[in-house]
Amino acid sequence: MDYRVLVVSSEQDPLRSLVGQITGANMQVIESANEVLWEVNTNPPQIILASMHMPDMSGLELADILNGFGSPTRLVLWNPQSDQALQTQVEALGAVFVAGEPTPDLINAAFQQALTRYTQHEAQAAEAAEAEGDVEPEPTARAARAAAARAEKPRSDELREPSTTSRSDKPGTSELSERAGSRATRLSARVTERSADAPKPAASRSSISERAAEKAATTPHHESIGRRSSGNMVVTAENLTPIRSVMSDLSQELGPQCIMLTDRAGMVLVEVGTTDNLPTMILLPLLSTSFSTAGEIARQLREKDATTLYIHEGHNYDLYCFDISQRFLLTLVFNKAVANSRIGAVWVNTRRAIRELQEVLS
Repeated sequence: MDYRVLVVSSEQDPLRSLVGQITGANMQVIESANEVLWEVNTNPPQIILASMHMPDMSGLELADILNGFGSPTRLVLWNPQSDQALQTQVEALGAVFVAGEPTPDLINAAFQQALTRYTQHEAQAAEAAEAEGDVEPEPTARAARAAAARAEKPRSDELREPSTTSRSDKPGTSELSERAGSRATRLSARVTERSADAPKPAASRSSISERAAEKAATTPHHESIGRRSSGNMVVTAENLTPIRSVMSDLSQELGPQCIMLTDRAGMVLVEVGTTDNLPTMILLPLLSTSFSTAGEIARQLREKDATTLYIHEGHNYDLYCFDISQRFLLTLVFNKAVANSRIGAVWVNTRRAIRELQEVLS
């Protein structure tokens, strides 16, 4: 069976000439790395073949972004000349480095190496899933997973009345449903509390942020999902200004409609831009529920400081939600009627901003 390869290639790129010359490879040419990233997000190929130097990003940036996606897709990076230092960097990011004239034999050998890593990644993922299934998860993990499953097809009434219906085809699911209902009840209470406490339109942005910061600062540490090894991370009245500065810089770089820093319950702590016409009262708690599952996945894989990214590409909006040390969520919303997002630029710039936020929050 043929394996699928996406080739990032401009008109003059020699990689384009390889299409149709490698047996077993179904090769498709895409002209920008950003387009390839959207394809990986929706329909990931087995392999991406790209030059080290592309117009919209470098090969190293592309490799870093793919690692963050957690996709099994393997990357082969081609460079005209040999470069040991560059090769070391590429291989440290899990990609395959190839240098010299891109002949079919040379690239085919690189593809075989990449396919081996692809198969190993798939096998490791299967083993992790099997191991996770063999171990009875903690009660909070079961509740988080059940709540995440409920959020896949959200209805407004689910936020008000949790379902307690159990499935008879699996043992022990009544307990699971009860715990999921408890999670949904708590989620509903938070949404209701947030709605009741929401400031009037005339309230200043600073007063909103100060109340949110006060709430975050007084929230018991054990209530958050996950801990950072270096200690607590909190939003206070003192660090609001540097946090807002980092988010404002990111907004200027990328041009989203809004950027929101929230706690893991979906409570907005700092906001830059406007949330007009966005259903944030429902949207943010749903994102929080999804990231509860992501936090459990990171725990099962023994990841201490993993980056999890949720992407929504729509007709009207693009949305990106990043996890910050399993303590906060950073959400970027792009109104496509105003500005389109570029997934590579979003990843590179937001990762940099998250590092700065971690320093401020610590």
